Amino acid sequence: MVALWWRLSSGPIELDIATPWLTAAIKENFGPGHEVEIGGTQIERDANKRRTSLRIRDIVVRDADGSIVASAPKAEVGISGAGLLAGRIRAERLSLVGAEMAVRIESDSKVTIFAGSNKRPFVTASAMLPPVVPAQASPPAKVERAAAAASAAPVTPPAPAAGAGSTARNGVPDLAALLTWIESLDAGSLDGRDLTEIGLQDGNLTVDDQRNGKQWTFTDIDLSVTRPKGGGIAIALGSQAVERPWRMRAAMTPGQHGHRIIDIEMQKVSTKDAMLAMRWGDDQYEIDLPLTGRIRADIGPDGIPHMLDGRMAVEKGVVVDLDDPLVRVPIDRAEISLDWDRTRQALMMPFQVVSGGSRITLLAQFNAPRDSSGVWGLEVSGGSLMLASAPADPNALMLNRVLLKLRINPNKQRIDLEPSELGNTDLGLALSGSLDFSSEDPRLTLGVASTRMSVAAMKRIWPVTVASKVRAWVLDHVQAGTVERLDVSTNAPWSTLKSSGPPIPDDGLLIQIIGHGAEIRPVEGLPAIRDADVNVQISGRTAAINVGRGNVEISPGRKLSITSGVFEVPDTFPKGPPAKVRFRLDGSVPAAAELLGMPRLREYSGAPIEPATSRGTLTAQVTLAMPLKEDLTPGSSLYTINMDVANFAAERMVMGQKVEAALLKVSANNLGHWIRGDVKINGVPSALDYRKPRDGDADIRFQATLDENGRSKFGFDLGSSLTGPVPIKLSGRVPANEGESRFAIEADLTQAKVDNLLPGWLKAPGRAGRATFTLINKPAGTRFEDLVIEASGAAVKGVVEVDSAGDVVSANFPLFALSDGDKATLRAERGADGALRMTLRGDVYDGRGFIKSTLTGAGSNKQKPDKDIDVDVKLGTVLGFNGETLRGLDLRVSRRSGVLTSLALNAKLGRDAPLIGEVRARGNNGRQFVVLETNDAGAFFRFNDIYTKVVGGEMWIALDPQSADLAPQEGILDVRGFIVRGEAALERVAAGPQQPGGSSPGVEFSHLRVDFTRSLGRFTIRDGLLKGPAIGGTVDGHIDYHRDEIRMRGTFVPLYGLNNMFGQLPIVGPFLGGSNEGLLGVTYEVVGPPSTPVLRVNPISAVAPGLLRKFFEFPGGNAPMQSYAEPGRY
Repeated sequence: MVALWWRLSSGPIELDIATPWLTAAIKENFGPGHEVEIGGTQIERDANKRRTSLRIRDIVVRDADGSIVASAPKAEVGISGAGLLAGRIRAERLSLVGAEMAVRIESDSKVTIFAGSNKRPFVTASAMLPPVVPAQASPPAKVERAAAAASAAPVTPPAPAAGAGSTARNGVPDLAALLTWIESLDAGSLDGRDLTEIGLQDGNLTVDDQRNGKQWTFTDIDLSVTRPKGGGIAIALGSQAVERPWRMRAAMTPGQHGHRIIDIEMQKVSTKDAMLAMRWGDDQYEIDLPLTGRIRADIGPDGIPHMLDGRMAVEKGVVVDLDDPLVRVPIDRAEISLDWDRTRQALMMPFQVVSGGSRITLLAQFNAPRDSSGVWGLEVSGGSLMLASAPADPNALMLNRVLLKLRINPNKQRIDLEPSELGNTDLGLALSGSLDFSSEDPRLTLGVASTRMSVAAMKRIWPVTVASKVRAWVLDHVQAGTVERLDVSTNAPWSTLKSSGPPIPDDGLLIQIIGHGAEIRPVEGLPAIRDADVNVQISGRTAAINVGRGNVEISPGRKLSITSGVFEVPDTFPKGPPAKVRFRLDGSVPAAAELLGMPRLREYSGAPIEPATSRGTLTAQVTLAMPLKEDLTPGSSLYTINMDVANFAAERMVMGQKVEAALLKVSANNLGHWIRGDVKINGVPSALDYRKPRDGDADIRFQATLDENGRSKFGFDLGSSLTGPVPIKLSGRVPANEGESRFAIEADLTQAKVDNLLPGWLKAPGRAGRATFTLINKPAGTRFEDLVIEASGAAVKGVVEVDSAGDVVSANFPLFALSDGDKATLRAERGADGALRMTLRGDVYDGRGFIKSTLTGAGSNKQKPDKDIDVDVKLGTVLGFNGETLRGLDLRVSRRSGVLTSLALNAKLGRDAPLIGEVRARGNNGRQFVVLETNDAGAFFRFNDIYTKVVGGEMWIALDPQSADLAPQEGILDVRGFIVRGEAALERVAAGPQQPGGSSPGVEFSHLRVDFTRSLGRFTIRDGLLKGPAIGGTVDGHIDYHRDEIRMRGTFVPLYGLNNMFGQLPIVGPFLGGSNEGLLGVTYEVVGPPSTPVLRVNPISAVAPGLLRKFFEFPGGNAPMQSYAEPGRY
């Protein structure tokens, strides 16, 4: 034997020779129908534990079907030293090493144990008996005895178990019966022989409780059940897991005179796991608190403690309501001491709980029943409550007057809270109530009333479990104030007070809080409501906060007043319940604009009003809807604002224009805002309907009558091209950022005068006309799409695009008819060189408007710098005045830097007389002139409505090209071989013969030469000379197309050839008529509109020869010319 002990001290001894014997022995213990396989055996000495162990490897147990019912990689068997010395191998300790164990508690409380990863159960225990120890930890004989007991009494449970169950229902367990049952598990040893310890080392245990659907897992578990030789039982359970090691030990040993000594010790035991294992609680709260401590007790035979003391410490953890995350109580540490006073039959429990800056230090005293009523008493007092919102809260609330009295009646299953109080010198709370748990659903009745306190104090004493959602909102959003009264009354089933329970009835909970001077911030990121009168009403599931009045300070000097405010939660039961807020707001427009411009609302309001550039007063009704939850994200709040704004003004509000209104209606919500009313936009009276969605462009509808001033303010200054009032209707969209805006515009042109708004388009006021188009405004320019003009025979359709400077980039008019019967198209496009190229094509075109505009010039149009332009015109027929036409017109004109550089004109005029125009150079300096030539001067004059009574004649006109500075143009008109027909006065002067009843042959002229100056809308004629065989004459004066008048004068010289001879004489010639007149002559004048001039002669002048006629001349027609700033037209 000495040699054996020496060998074990040097290392394990392989004992494979004993493997068959151990296999047979274990198989015999399992009983028939089981096969046991063992991989190997060895004996070793555990130096740390000073004991000898027999270890077997790779244990597998199969049932009769060959299925594995138990397996373990290793098992450790402790050998009895005395038996070994006696030559017998006896197991006194058996531990499975690294085994996987699973325990399933069925819905009928039957316990099924699985060993390893096997699907077959290893051991099944009835709910009526104490659980049977697994076979690996107990010999089969033990299992057989338990099974036999179960079959012998399948219906009637053992008396101790029944008794224990009965008393447990009453809330006071029969401790003596429970301890007797534990002690009766076995007497002597665990197998009736030498086995004193069974266990599990480094194993994993999974518990699946089918009764409540919960499952939890213990890893790296060490389990040991020991039955000392001297009696009693000891259980050790723990884990050496690195992330969270823990250990628990419990021992019960017999004492003198039937007493039992109990010793329980815990180190960092998880409260959550312990409560799950013992099925304490209702799964509503998760209590994750590590427990460390020790409790010792001496229990007499009657179950009454003779001694009980201990101390428990709770380390950092948290208590969470799993159904309501808002109910969360962090615990930093807690301590509780236990001391049983046998004389007073009372358990004294001083305790302290620390959570952040809050600290509870109190004394609880349990008083045992003193008579047969079985009523226990609990009194909590003798300490203080420090309630704080943060660890370093300087305004922590100290309650040092604490007295809570409870009566616990297990027989009636009722707990009564006798009149109790909490408070200090400044505030007080009175409490009373009861908890009746005699029914399946206990009922709580509670009343709380307070004295005056601050809002900060109310927030600290508000229990986290009472109306938690409303409480969380109040904690975050009610920041200051005074509570005048606080009343709480509850009378409801306990289940309705739980977050996961059914809804609380309307009369089950009533909370009323009345306060003043409150500061409330309804939405994070917005200013607070200050100096508010508050009335809080919570009735059942409904909560409402009424604000009588209050002020919102947006910024220094800008305030809004709030009245009739209501914050309402219709149903606090669901998670994240919806809340509603409504109130009336009064104040200034700048304050409201600043509010809407705050980051919280700016993204959704898109407010176009700047606080610094707006004025007015408003009255608004505001409603908000939002979920009642933490971390309210942007966009989860819905708001609606309806405002009446008086004396309103805001710069750059609509299309960059100032808006003014005596009364304006404004609506706003998360989707955008809506402004409507009669307004002045940049001083122009208008009807406005402006809608701005949250994510998109603004829609605008606008009606106004724009005169020249109004059009100028809106950037549509067309000068004299369009004068008079123009009613317009505009609808379209304005981009939220820089982008494309689109407007549909309809303009009534009836009362307006149009003067070459389009080349050649003239319209008098009062004649019907309208224009419609779509205006597309882009950063790079403006586009007029779907342009349609209908006015007094004019019909134009097309598209125009201009750049940011207002210059035409392109134009396309597939229909360009400025008069009835026109058939023409017009295109324009600016080339890469900057020149605008215009092309006019058509069969018929009424050119009268163009002619008139060319002769009259641009009137008072505002001058714009001339651009380079190329014009290409090809028309079949051009209608002129007096029935004349141009046929086969081919015209090409080029202008650069405002100067005409080229001209090519070809057409047929009158009786197929050619009309030619071009630019020619003349003289040594190469000076250029515009030259027009035709063989039918009369047709030319009639076509242009200059003079209708000329017939025939070869004509040429030489004219300076128009310069960029619009200087007057000098020119010469020369006509040869023409007749003036139909001028009676002229014919009388000429005394030409006339056939009776026949038409007048007219007055024939051989030559006409006139020097003239063309300025804007005016022709000035000077040194004009007429020569003919029968009559000659002189002429000077002017034609003013702006004033629509002709004023010319001169002298007719009869028998011009003979009469003029006297004027040619030296020295006396000027006195006898001059070089261009004669000795005898008749003065005349031509006056009236250009279309119908009147020729008047002075017969008396015929008797005044030579120089004397000057006294009988008509007044001069060449008064100083006016200066016109507008450019002429070609």
